[in-house]
Amino acid sequence: MAVSGRNKRRLVFWLAGLGFTAALVTLAADRARDWTLQTLQRGGSEVLLSRIGEIRSWLDSYDYLPFLLTQNRDVRALLLYPNQEMGVRVSRYLEQTSLVAGSTALFILDGSGRAVAYSRWRDQQDFYLRSHRSREYFTDAREGNQGRRFRIDSDQQQPAFYLSAPIYDEQRFIGASVVRLSLELLQDRLGATVPWMLSSNEGRVFASSDPAWLHASFTELSGAARLSHLDNGTAVQLWSSGQGDESMAQSVRLDDLGWTLTVLQDTAVAQRNMRSAMLVTLGGCIAFALLLLFLRERRLKQRSQQQAQQTLASSEQQQRDIIDTAQVGLITVDEQGRMLFLNGTALKQFGLSASLALEQPLRRLLAPAAEFGVLERALGRLGKRGFAALIGLEAVGVRGDGSEFPLLFSIRAMQGANKEEEGAHYLVTVIDISRRKRLEQALQEANETLEAKVVDRTRELQSIQQELLQAEKLAALGRMASAVVHELNQPLTAMRTYVAICRKMLQQPQMLDESLVEVDGLVDRMAVITSQLKTFAYRKPERMEAVSLLSAIDQALALFRGRFAEEQVQISFNPDIPDDRVAGDSARLEQVLVNLIKNGCDAMLDSLEPRQLSLRLSAEDGWLELQVADRGTGIAEEALGKLFEPFFTTKHIGSGLGLGLSIVRSIVRDLGGEIHAENPPQGGACFTLRLPQYGQLHEAGS
Repeated sequence: MAVSGRNKRRLVFWLAGLGFTAALVTLAADRARDWTLQTLQRGGSEVLLSRIGEIRSWLDSYDYLPFLLTQNRDVRALLLYPNQEMGVRVSRYLEQTSLVAGSTALFILDGSGRAVAYSRWRDQQDFYLRSHRSREYFTDAREGNQGRRFRIDSDQQQPAFYLSAPIYDEQRFIGASVVRLSLELLQDRLGATVPWMLSSNEGRVFASSDPAWLHASFTELSGAARLSHLDNGTAVQLWSSGQGDESMAQSVRLDDLGWTLTVLQDTAVAQRNMRSAMLVTLGGCIAFALLLLFLRERRLKQRSQQQAQQTLASSEQQQRDIIDTAQVGLITVDEQGRMLFLNGTALKQFGLSASLALEQPLRRLLAPAAEFGVLERALGRLGKRGFAALIGLEAVGVRGDGSEFPLLFSIRAMQGANKEEEGAHYLVTVIDISRRKRLEQALQEANETLEAKVVDRTRELQSIQQELLQAEKLAALGRMASAVVHELNQPLTAMRTYVAICRKMLQQPQMLDESLVEVDGLVDRMAVITSQLKTFAYRKPERMEAVSLLSAIDQALALFRGRFAEEQVQISFNPDIPDDRVAGDSARLEQVLVNLIKNGCDAMLDSLEPRQLSLRLSAEDGWLELQVADRGTGIAEEALGKLFEPFFTTKHIGSGLGLGLSIVRSIVRDLGGEIHAENPPQGGACFTLRLPQYGQLHEAGS
């Protein structure tokens, strides 16, 4: 009975072993196949990337050609002034360029899409009869874009890639340069090392390593394709041929070109690896069954030896760590805080010998300080569960001669010590930071000195700024006083003269009345001078209202009709805007326009050219822009920066106070706008006034 029970157990054991072996062999075969397919997939991905890089490199190598042709003078001349002689000359140039660049064909299209020059003009004269107006590469160029289009020519049934670029005469489109690249060039470049094919959006193969695949349907070539899921989470597509062979297909779509690149790899190696894995696994299971007991005993012995070697290696590693960190002071202490080991750096730092330091408490090397309480607590927990490593604490060390020095102190438990026999050991790291402290002190002193210098310099600059501001105010006051005195001196002198004349002509009322009229005019002139000073001090009105800018312009122009006729000034003003309202008051707005129109007329007094004053009004993004341009001598460059300053004038003394443009700028700023002057290329001067539209300003305020 006992023998029968043992036989049953053996039978069960062998049956279980056979079942395990069969499962293991099947698993090994699956793993070998899966690993092989993963390897093929990675290789296929690399081939795809390489082929994509080749395709991109091939296309990019011809990108310069269309733009090179657009810069040729003969090409431009042919498009501007077409003639047969120039067409032959450009065609020969295209022929030579195509040979050098290695392209299939180069041709030039005029603005209507007709070919005017062709690199293969010697053997394809009928090419000039075709129209390219509807071709996408021509429409791309006509729209100002670089054309990159693929198409299959219906007449030749040859796939080709077209590159195009527009040709302009200044801003006018006059034609396009086109480069045609046959896909046979790409097919030769990619080679046939690994089977591949390129298919279009319609699923037709137009380039491949196998000529039999050309013009075939991608769906027909794939046949009864099936997906196989690999262990790495990916799925591969397997194609079956009529002869029972199987290939793995990997495809990538090039969205910008509309192409699909497919790479095929033979999976016969996966079948061979499966068979090899099955045989190797079966042989390994048999050997494993025969040597099981022997290997078990040997493994136990090896495990014991390995543990001993690991213990020895750990001890050696601990010693190597101490040697590797010998640039800093290293001290080993026990649970009572007694020093068991000091390396050479630590002995030098504290000025001690090994005989005087060993078995001594670590506390003797540290001076009592505020931070020492943290050290005291850490040292008090040595050998206890509450111990926590201490890293990078600044403390003060005491040398053997009693001198002190700053240091960084760290302590942590050492791993691998035999706690039952020797107890726990701790590694103390000491870094002398005396030099760093000296540098920090020097840096702090330098910073304090620099801050003091910056404060003193700031005060000096503020003082100088106040002096310059005061000097500028005095200079402006002097210019104002000089101008006012000069302006008032003339009418006062004239008034004295007319008053004297009146005294002598009391008996002649008619002549007396004429003199009084002159005196009244001089008084009005003095009132104008003082009103300019009053306007200069004008403050922004508290309330803004909607004002028609066109009405203000018409009012201002009406004031100068007599002067326009007398000085033969031509006015150009044709506004066309839906909304001309701005926020302000009409009186101030008319004052701005009157100043600008008057300055334009004054600038053209000595002009020999036709006197023309142009006003251009436009609206954009919630702003109204008015440009007032004259045909005078322009503004001197040195005066452009000072033009809007008070009491600055480029006119002769006695012609004004120099407050007109300063008042204009003040009014414009109060209205939320801006103004600037420039010298346009066509000559004269141009003042540009920008004001926010009333609706836009009202919405921003609400």
